[in-house]
Amino acid sequence: MELFVDESGNLGKKERFFVIALLRPYNKERIKNIAKHFNAKQGIDEIKGTKLAFPEQQGIILKLNAEPDYVVSYIVADKRYISSPKMRQDKNLCFNYLFMHLLQPIITQLDDDVNIIVDEHSVKVGSAHSLKDYIRIKAYYEWSFRKSINISFIDSRQSKLVQMADLVANIIHARYNRNKTHLYEMLAIDHSIRFPYVWFGS
Repeated sequence: MELFVDESGNLGKKERFFVIALLRPYNKERIKNIAKHFNAKQGIDEIKGTKLAFPEQQGIILKLNAEPDYVVSYIVADKRYISSPKMRQDKNLCFNYLFMHLLQPIITQLDDDVNIIVDEHSVKVGSAHSLKDYIRIKAYYEWSFRKSINISFIDSRQSKLVQMADLVANIIHARYNRNKTHLYEMLAIDHSIRFPYVWFGS
């Protein structure tokens, strides 16, 4: 099983909500071809959600929804309630913690080897190994996961599926930060997490 991950927003002071989105494709080639054809038609190297107009985003999502062969999961953090000074200062530590919460309900339901592909811009180069170790420790010793789990980092220009995850993350980000719900409601969302649950949005 392959899972594709990207984030939208930042863990600094801009905007209130930060999103990590995960795309779980069941037909990778079909989804890859949607991105490939869009890029060729537009004369671009990659899909970047922040650079696409609404009709372009909608066109891609309509094609994505032509078959029920993907689901989306995400975690959205209300940065107002990330109260730990260390978490606010160390962006990678915060990303790792949120990413762990996103993965847990997915990993605990799987009985297959898992390969997680993350946009390399989501974490600093020096923090990639710490994220891998952190997730493996959680999976093997706390979640009782018995299969292989691997996390790799890739430049989004090299992965059409990561580009789709970028678009999805951007749509979810717009839902929470700018109340743009139309495209969000079109997504095949499997599960979502609002962090922290008790105070989120208040």
